[in-house]
Amino acid sequence: MRRIERSWQTRNWLSCLLWPVSMIYGLLLGVRQLAYRSGICRVNSSELPVVVIGNLSVGGTGKTPLCAELVKRFQQAGWRPAIVSRGYGGKRRQTPHRLSADDTATTAGDEPVMLYRQTGVPVCVCIDRAAAVAHIARYSDADIVFSDDGVQHLSMGRVAEIIVIDGKRGLGNLWLLPAGPLRQPTRHLAAAELVAIQLPYRESTDEAQVQTRKLHHSLLHSATWKLLAPSQDQTFELVPTLAVNLATGRSTELASFVGRRVHAVAGIGHPQRFFDALQAMGILVEPHALPDHHVFTLQDVSFPGEAPVLVTAKDAVKLASLVGLPSTVHEVGTRVRLSSALELAIDDLERSLRQRFHQHPVSEGTGAREVENL
Repeated sequence: MRRIERSWQTRNWLSCLLWPVSMIYGLLLGVRQLAYRSGICRVNSSELPVVVIGNLSVGGTGKTPLCAELVKRFQQAGWRPAIVSRGYGGKRRQTPHRLSADDTATTAGDEPVMLYRQTGVPVCVCIDRAAAVAHIARYSDADIVFSDDGVQHLSMGRVAEIIVIDGKRGLGNLWLLPAGPLRQPTRHLAAAELVAIQLPYRESTDEAQVQTRKLHHSLLHSATWKLLAPSQDQTFELVPTLAVNLATGRSTELASFVGRRVHAVAGIGHPQRFFDALQAMGILVEPHALPDHHVFTLQDVSFPGEAPVLVTAKDAVKLASLVGLPSTVHEVGTRVRLSSALELAIDDLERSLRQRFHQHPVSEGTGAREVENL
């Protein structure tokens, strides 16, 4: 973790030094939002409902796995979803590009490729997300669009926002960039239709035990808690399941690695979450943290000896294209486990959108609580 990211967890000398810049950033944010609200800047509306899944802070919060979960649950309720994304880490696209089986992380970005392979729904990437939405509306039969990130992309109209928060890291020192990790002020939580809090994985499935885990102190701050209190039980976890050998395609129960020493490699927004989840299962982890959207080489996953190498699904998208990949490398599949409160909130959102946009349900609920992501 870089020094500036460590400073975001406290109000130390570095964050205090940057605080005046944060005030300027906040002022510019306010001016920009006013420009869109007043009509000076154009908001591109769509004939399709757009649901944005994003976060207020820098770093991984679990929004992309939750996006895949929502897509599958809405599919089970009779919708035909599509996904739009900026395509970070891939080719910088000024015009919309709809993914195909030939796309890689280099051409379209690691997260869009992962979402395309996991969900099978239309996925379109473009720097201009509103243009991507228009492309989906024109060239697919989708009747709802989920935007993986895009809270700050104000030119893209939306009917709902889902804000995802990391319960362990919270909102840091509650200051805006660059003095803190916030891309938006905490008051934006009040405008969200739904707030989901990711908790660290633990093997216990007892919800009473899950809810007793301590949230980050920033989420318990008086001003923040007023906004979060109604959502405190709307939590989810990423549950590790299978390990798939990237060289052979063979699947193995992750439980078979319990008690064994492994190399865990992660180039995601918050690598420690991946390491902690494996350790919670009883796996002996030697961690190797890399930057988010890291461009992998064989050297990154080549280690002396025959110890297994475990990587995330996001990183597996990039590693799969490497020639000569060691036979020890395994992708760790996960599933999303929702709390009852979050499941009900998602069901309520689906029903509300169905009523507004005249969809017909195929069942009373939006599907099983746990959906495989692998």
